[in-house]
Amino acid sequence: MKKKNLKRIGSTVLVTTMALGLLAGCGGKSGDSANSTTKDANGATVIKFGIHVANPKEQESVTYNIVEAFNKEYEGKYKVEFVAADTEAHSKNMKLAAQDGTLPEIIHLDSAEAPEYNEAGYLLDLSDFLKENADIDEALNGMEDAFATDDVQYGLPYQCNVQGFFYNKELFDNAGVEYPTDDTTYEEFIEMIAKLKESGVTPIAIGSKNSGFAMWEFNEFLSRYGWEDNIDSYTGDKASYSNNDLKACYEKMKGLADAGAFPDNMATIEYFDAKQLFNESKAAMFGTGQWDCAEFDKNLGDKIGFWWGPTFEDSSYNQEIDMKVPSAPLVVSETVGDNDTTKEAVYTFLKFYYGKDAASISYEGSIFPATNYEGVVANDSQYAMNAMIEALGNGWETPEAAPDQTVNSAVQEAMYDGMFGVMQGTYTPEEALSNMDQAAAN
Repeated sequence: MKKKNLKRIGSTVLVTTMALGLLAGCGGKSGDSANSTTKDANGATVIKFGIHVANPKEQESVTYNIVEAFNKEYEGKYKVEFVAADTEAHSKNMKLAAQDGTLPEIIHLDSAEAPEYNEAGYLLDLSDFLKENADIDEALNGMEDAFATDDVQYGLPYQCNVQGFFYNKELFDNAGVEYPTDDTTYEEFIEMIAKLKESGVTPIAIGSKNSGFAMWEFNEFLSRYGWEDNIDSYTGDKASYSNNDLKACYEKMKGLADAGAFPDNMATIEYFDAKQLFNESKAAMFGTGQWDCAEFDKNLGDKIGFWWGPTFEDSSYNQEIDMKVPSAPLVVSETVGDNDTTKEAVYTFLKFYYGKDAASISYEGSIFPATNYEGVVANDSQYAMNAMIEALGNGWETPEAAPDQTVNSAVQEAMYDGMFGVMQGTYTPEEALSNMDQAAAN
C-alpha cells in the first residue's frame, strides 16, 4: 500500500480540535450504541451513513444509486441507511455525535476536519481493509494517500474531483474568441475576458455568498504558483502564507476582477445562482467540478468545453499541472472495530463502494469515482465528462490533494474569505495572506 504522508495530515491540530470539543483519547466509546449491532425488521445489519446533503436522492444521486444497488444485492443481510443533513448541519451533528459516542458507522467528512477526528481517536484505521482488498488498493492508485499519516489510513476518497473552468463554446464563437488551450497564458485570458464582456455576456459566473463552494478553479492558480513545492511552509504548526509567490497568485485573482470578469452582483449571489447564469448561457465560463457534468449535459449538450485555467509567465514553478484530486474522505467510526458483525458489514459495503460495479454507476452519473477500472468509461452523450477526459489526456502532473484541502479548517476559511475579499476589493492580497497567517497562528 502506498503512503506519501502529506504533511498537513500528520500535523498537530490541538487548538482546532479543542475548539471542536473533540478531546483526544475519548475515542467516541461513551455512548450505549458503541458496541451494539442494529438490525432491521428483516434481520439485516444496519449501517448508518452520515452524508453531507439533506436529500441524497436528489443532491448526491450517484451515491444514492450505489447504496440502492448494495441494498438490493445484500437484501436481508446488510442495509445502508443515510443520516442526512445539509452541509453545515451535518458538520455540527457529527461533532456532537463524536462527543457522545453515537457517530454513524460511515461518515462523509470535510478534508479539513477529518485529520482532527483522527487526532482525537474517533476514526478506524482502514489499513487492514486495503491489505485485505489488494484490487481496490490498486484501483485507488494512490488516491488514498491524501487521507493517511505514516501509520494510519484514516479515510478513503469519497470520489475523484476534477476541477477547473467549463466554458460555453457557442458564446465564445459569438464573441469571436478562440477556445482556451493548455498554452493559454494569463495575459491572453484577460484579453478573452474583455472580448467576452464586449459581446454582452458575463465572462465568468461566480458567487461569493458561500465561497467554500465557489473557488475550485483557483486551486489551479495556487498549484501553478508552487503550493505543492512549498507544502512544508503551508502546513503544520509553523504554516505561513505571506510570500511573493502567493502574493503574485492573489494579484492575478484581483486582476480578473479588475478586468470585469465577474458578475456585478457577485457579493450577493451564491454558487447555485452563478451556475444558473452559466446554464442559461448568460455567462461564458463557470468554475466547478465533475459533479455538475450531468446538469451541463442537460442544459448545454455538445456546446460544453473544459479548461484547466491559464498558465503564469511570472511563476518559476511547473505550469503543466491538471487538477484531478481526491474529494473529501469517507471515514469509519472507531467503534466499528469493536464489533465483528458491524465491521464485516461495513467492510462489505466499502468493498462494494470501491468496486467495479459502483465505478460503472459513477460513470453513468457523470461522476469520476476514486477508482480506475479497465473498461469503465463515459458514453458519447456525456459531453461534459468527455470534455474533462479529453483535457486529462495531456498527461500532465496532478497534485496529491487540492491546495484548499491541505490546510486545517481555520486556515481554509481564511483562504476562502481572502480570495473573495481580494476579488471584491475588501482586502489587498497582502491583507488576505496576513489573515491566513493569523488563522494558522491561532
